Amino acid sequence: MAKDRKTAGIVAPPPLIYGAALIASIVADRRFCERRLPPMTRALSIGFFAAAFSLVAPAVAEFKRAGTPIDPFEETTALIQCGPYKYSRNPLYLALTFAYAGVALAMRAGLPLAVLPAVLWVMNAGVIDREEQYLERKFGTAYAQYRQRVPRWI
Repeated sequence: MAKDRKTAGIVAPPPLIYGAALIASIVADRRFCERRLPPMTRALSIGFFAAAFSLVAPAVAEFKRAGTPIDPFEETTALIQCGPYKYSRNPLYLALTFAYAGVALAMRAGLPLAVLPAVLWVMNAGVIDREEQYLERKFGTAYAQYRQRVPRWI
């Protein structure tokens, strides 16, 4: 990765990574899996949706407050360390994970849940690792200290 790159050089937009895996695994689940998760999983999905939505609004608000783009293909102009970013370096990706699980549970589809570790691997290797290298180059010690204080996920 070039040291003068103005973005993280991620492999794909995170919503596309989650969305493509979710859609493909739901289609495969419906086509090839005869068993469904128990009906009570629909009720469980509400908690995952609530967790996702509780992270999105404050995380987006912090981007706006800091005046830095949320689009990972644009140059980052500020290091956000407040709001949900005090507890997770990736609250928006955590929200996508919760929403993904919520959809799978609401649809009573087990295959998407089995695929989720692969999605998280792609996110870690193809998005988060690259973003962290970029942020460390851009913000140096400030990012290194933030990274030591705040976990990647939760």
